[in-house]
Amino acid sequence: MQHLARTNFGRPERLHTSGGLRVSVTNYAGDSALPWHEHDDPYLCLVAAGGYTQRAAGGDTECSSGLLLVHPQGHRHANRFASLGARCLSMFLSAELAADTGVRRLLGDHRLLQLPDAVHLRQRIERELAAGDDAAALALHAAVLELVAHACRQGHAPNRPGWLPRVLERLHDDPLASPSLQELATLAGVHPAHLARRFQQTQGVSVGEYQRGLRIAIARKALAEGSRPIAAVAAEAGFADQSHFARVFKRMTGQTPRDFRRGVQKAS
Repeated sequence: MQHLARTNFGRPERLHTSGGLRVSVTNYAGDSALPWHEHDDPYLCLVAAGGYTQRAAGGDTECSSGLLLVHPQGHRHANRFASLGARCLSMFLSAELAADTGVRRLLGDHRLLQLPDAVHLRQRIERELAAGDDAAALALHAAVLELVAHACRQGHAPNRPGWLPRVLERLHDDPLASPSLQELATLAGVHPAHLARRFQQTQGVSVGEYQRGLRIAIARKALAEGSRPIAAVAAEAGFADQSHFARVFKRMTGQTPRDFRRGVQKAS
């Protein structure tokens, strides 16, 4: 197993280091994999595009565009990238920046967060990384710290409940199913209201929004690998109509289904 310092596998497309902040954008090839490894420093990883499966002690997790992963110091994991590969933003904070009580608490545990403003913040960070003017470094710091602040507010929840893996497994086993909150609560052995509240606290999104994310992952794969009409892809991914599918797809990925498919075709 490899130990990595303030860096990641791969060759960054863009890299910025100043003022105690290190931010990089790295592309990972489709159908590639990273071996088991751990980082000597905690860091944040925002999936900017594409997706991958993360393997860790708690099981496998599907990581798609918009997901923010918090990796504490020494978090052991491995990655396998989807056919389209992935682009990831990695953010390392200096000891001084991470000394804040809220940030220290955030970086102390592995978390998966769906931030409401993830697309907007990701666009700001990438834009400032590419900018060459004198204000770019300051603007980049502001965007990254705003992302950290959003993560702190969502991530400061008590430890994950013991029933959460069972509920997540149920959702991942069949993303097209529509289990009721009562069914999931029975599986977890808790009251439905408690399940809904704790799921939101620990995952950063509601049960329904989490399930939509799984369905969007199915749709992304179908759009990338075939030429079926978008309406058919929407139906296969469990959406009642194409317009609703398009709204959810753009909110979660930052692109319309049509633009996503065009981008994939152009890349290939």
